Amino acid sequence: MFVVACSGFPIAVSRYLQELMAVEISDTEIGIPGTGTLRRWQREAPEGFVFTALAPAEIGASGFAASETDGALKNILSFCKKLEAQALVFRVPEEVAHKGAVTTRIKKTLSNLPSGAPQAVLDAPHWKKTQVDKLCEATGAIGAFDPLTLPEAPGPGRTAYLTLPGPAGHRSRYDDDALDQIADVCKRSQADTTYCVFRNIDMESNAKGLIERLAG
Repeated sequence: MFVVACSGFPIAVSRYLQELMAVEISDTEIGIPGTGTLRRWQREAPEGFVFTALAPAEIGASGFAASETDGALKNILSFCKKLEAQALVFRVPEEVAHKGAVTTRIKKTLSNLPSGAPQAVLDAPHWKKTQVDKLCEATGAIGAFDPLTLPEAPGPGRTAYLTLPGPAGHRSRYDDDALDQIADVCKRSQADTTYCVFRNIDMESNAKGLIERLAG
């Protein structure tokens, strides 16, 4: 199964929920949306709509330091439970290096998520894929990867999480050739569910272009 989404709502929420079937909630990086907002999303989303969410930015920015992680994690897990989010993405910014203390804290955090928590996704694009894979194997998380830089399509597993930050950064768009390549990676994925999340400025158009290719 393929799940194509945008990170955040690039157009009016009501229209988005009519035109696409998944979204990565990005507001949660800076604050937890209120109950009214959450209920509106649930009320307007069609049956089968898929939500994922970004973890609070301070978790990754602090290198998963307990002082920043514990309270933020409790709040985002509560939000995800109410939203029935299928995945929770922990982004690690470029300034956080792959080193012993950080990886130890990541292992502790991701290994101790409660039963019923969303699938944990570790998104550290500046780290080596082998480093991310090793952490995921130790914790039950999965790695987030750009399909255009993967050496091969995702292998067997329950979930694959592919992210599209833009070919030349957020303000760039994917052309037809790039979308063809992304679709090919998705089709060759052996995961039960392959998420493909656009995060670039033209994410709506690019997401719809990929959906057309996957349906063909």
